[in-house]
Amino acid sequence: MKKIKLLYVTRKYPPAVGGMENFSYNLYSGFDPDMVEKDIISLGKPQKNLIWFLPYALVKTLINARKYDIIFIGDALLSGIGFFTKLLYPRKKVVVNVFGLDITFRNKLYQLYLKLFYNKFDTYIAISSETEKAFRKRGGKRSCVISCGVDTEQFSGECADYEEICRRNGIEKDDTVIVTVGRLVKRKGAEWFVSNVMPLLRDEKVKYLIIGDGEEREKIAESIKNHCLGDKVKMLGRIGAPELNAVYTHADAFIMPNIHVDGDMEGFGLVAVEASLAGLAVFASGIEGIRDAVIDGKNGWIMESGNAKQYADRIKDLCSDRGGYRRKAAVYSEYTRKNYSWSSVCGKYVSLFEKLLGKDKR
Repeated sequence: MKKIKLLYVTRKYPPAVGGMENFSYNLYSGFDPDMVEKDIISLGKPQKNLIWFLPYALVKTLINARKYDIIFIGDALLSGIGFFTKLLYPRKKVVVNVFGLDITFRNKLYQLYLKLFYNKFDTYIAISSETEKAFRKRGGKRSCVISCGVDTEQFSGECADYEEICRRNGIEKDDTVIVTVGRLVKRKGAEWFVSNVMPLLRDEKVKYLIIGDGEEREKIAESIKNHCLGDKVKMLGRIGAPELNAVYTHADAFIMPNIHVDGDMEGFGLVAVEASLAGLAVFASGIEGIRDAVIDGKNGWIMESGNAKQYADRIKDLCSDRGGYRRKAAVYSEYTRKNYSWSSVCGKYVSLFEKLLGKDKR
């Protein structure tokens, strides 16, 4: 069996912390060593270090490229490295991952930079159908979609005392607990949900936990105050992994109420996949990359973005049948585990690499 020789070049990698860092780590670590022989050029530091990393990564890639079957570029910002590699080694297979912000970032110089390299590589891998759509709308071709993966063991670690979390936030045993996790930016819809859905749930025993921080934090807090929802909506801010594990594994439902915002988009919706894996019922707006993360009737319930009544009716139904939703969510969790595990996702990458190389390496 001849292994695929892979060089992965990424500016987002641990010990730096973030969503793309986790993505890069899990993707690179997930390749089957019996099928892929791999090396990595990574930054692993704050992005201010790009000024030296870009020339370093370019030179190192060009020097070593001949040893590899696939040069795998971690995101579109590093397209220049792939371009010069292809220029020097025209027959070398170069693959580039693209994320939502790669395509939609509003900077004219950056967009011009991207267009210089569109269609110069063997394929682009978009993390969602919506990302691919945005890519093609801007002139991109030779693309495919491979969704993000999820660490199937992430909820097996330390778990905080959920009862203590409930005591701190005034949550009673018969309360239905719904939760949103993520950066508090407009497109995530937390402020919209507080202002438009929670007032429709005044007569329900519902507690809404908002976990995360961001530019919308003060606006959300103001909406909670204006709608007199202080007893129902709790902003927990950023919390540690043990506390997050406790909420994910004990709450009733995960809410991803995204709304459309021009110039911004949800590239995938990984938090919804994580919530499904944890066994939460997932109610998510059916827009943008979320549609690749949440499959209606498979691992969650797709809602119409901006439809407050539909969200409220679904949550009222949850309140009346918490046990039924928990049983259904457990079934959905198995679907997520099977289809979004990193082993499954990495297998799709390997199949693509084999196709690009024109033969089955196995």
